[in-house]
Amino acid sequence: MAEVGSRMVGSVIVACIVGLMFYSSATADALLIWFSGILFVAINSWLLIRWHYRSDHENRSLSYVRIWHWVNLYLSVIWGIFWALTPFLFFPDASQIQILSLLLLVVVASSMPSVTMGCYPDIYITFLTPVFFSFSWHLLAVDFGGEILPLIIAPLTWMMLVLFSIVIHRTHMESIILRLEHRNAQELADERTAAKTRFIAVASHDLRQPVQAARLYAEAMLSNPDMRSQETSEKLVRSLSSASHLLDRLLDISKLDAGVLEVNRQAIRVQKVLNEISAVHSVHAMEKGIHLRVQGEQCLVCADKSILIEILDNVIGNAVRYTEQGEITVSAHTSGASVCLTVEDTGQGIPKAKQAIVFEEFVQLDSGPETAAGNAGMGLGLPIVKRLCELHAIPFEFESDVGVGTSFRFYLPRASDDSANSTEDSTIKDQTPLRILVIDDEPQITDSLSMILVAAGHDVEVAHNMQQLQRTLRSGRFIPQLVLSDDRLPGNLASGDMIEEVNSQLGRPVPAIIMTGNTSPERIQALKASGYPVLFKPVSNAEIMSAITQLDIS
Repeated sequence: MAEVGSRMVGSVIVACIVGLMFYSSATADALLIWFSGILFVAINSWLLIRWHYRSDHENRSLSYVRIWHWVNLYLSVIWGIFWALTPFLFFPDASQIQILSLLLLVVVASSMPSVTMGCYPDIYITFLTPVFFSFSWHLLAVDFGGEILPLIIAPLTWMMLVLFSIVIHRTHMESIILRLEHRNAQELADERTAAKTRFIAVASHDLRQPVQAARLYAEAMLSNPDMRSQETSEKLVRSLSSASHLLDRLLDISKLDAGVLEVNRQAIRVQKVLNEISAVHSVHAMEKGIHLRVQGEQCLVCADKSILIEILDNVIGNAVRYTEQGEITVSAHTSGASVCLTVEDTGQGIPKAKQAIVFEEFVQLDSGPETAAGNAGMGLGLPIVKRLCELHAIPFEFESDVGVGTSFRFYLPRASDDSANSTEDSTIKDQTPLRILVIDDEPQITDSLSMILVAAGHDVEVAHNMQQLQRTLRSGRFIPQLVLSDDRLPGNLASGDMIEEVNSQLGRPVPAIIMTGNTSPERIQALKASGYPVLFKPVSNAEIMSAITQLDIS
């Protein structure tokens, strides 16, 4: 509609020129009809343009677009009929020169709006068809002395302009689609950048807090012997465990991206798992005055225990974080061959418009008291839940209403009592003392590992680089039964280089465990493909001992 005004002015000028061209040869009635037609279509166009600029452009709904499309079609019809009158009014008394000049002028005038209105074939063709049909019909009755070109120029021009309109329409639509896709991609990129920025801020805050507490506990124990108590030591461990929990969340995402998480299904007593998880979160719930209740049937499911615990830990943790009053109910009920695990809360709920994006990584909703207090989390909990459920093939349902609460339901296959008994009867055998070669370029790491391993009865030798490793092996004074190596070492070496050197020097493969702080999905995949057990830093004493025990070294 913004272009109608300029086209109208051009068309009126051309129409007046046509009237002047035939002023001497046309009848008075023909000239009256012609200039009256100019006045009619000009007033129509002017009134519609005026209406357009006075209308509400802010509320551009689909119906709004359709209305103005029909308005343009109406203008095309009246302008097309007007120009189609030209042969009827002027051809009977016109010379061949006048006719050919008029035809040329009409072709040029019809081509002018093709660049703009050609984007809308229905509007443009509605204008072209009556005009060129009328000219083609009347040109057949004109004697051009046997020349074919004047007879075919009108239909040929119509076909070319119609074809051009269709082509430019397709090009225009593709351009619009690309522009919209680019805008959507840019908006998505901006949202993700903002989400990652928020995540870095939250992660930095959450990591600094427990590290700061751990540092203060450690400095207090160093400066004051009276502080070296069991209670202070436990507080120090809890602070470090809290920092480790944050890093574990990042590692979970990296493992999922790398596709190296394996599902080890076994029979699990659901009530026992629910009680364990709920006990972890009950302290925080009690601090907020929330009742965390576990109920339901005693039943067995076939699932990977660590994955199930991770899923429930994230969901229950979110429920406690975003519930300010009321209760949280964790329950299990059998339903045919499945067991439904449900976590329901009476929290703030999630708006319908936001429910799709809460499963995207690093996304946090900017609402609620937890956000205002800076305790909204990192935006990784629900994305991890979704991806773990997909990995484990656990169907789940999610419902949430603002001001009412949120409900999660997970469906797992039931397991038999026999499989549960066989799982529970398995025991971990005691590990015999081993000669363990610890390889790491950080003296603090090798020192702390040595303390743990020696306390467990193992004999430990340390190497910080390839040269120390080679000297130890060539001396023959220490023949390792197990290699515990960091993955990134001086000289651009990796754990595989160190293990290969040990195997080469001893002439046989030696069991090995790799420790790494690298969370790159590509490197995680490479370490998984090596076949050696991999521990991701920060790692606990229990995890190290469990990994050694599972190797079954005699």
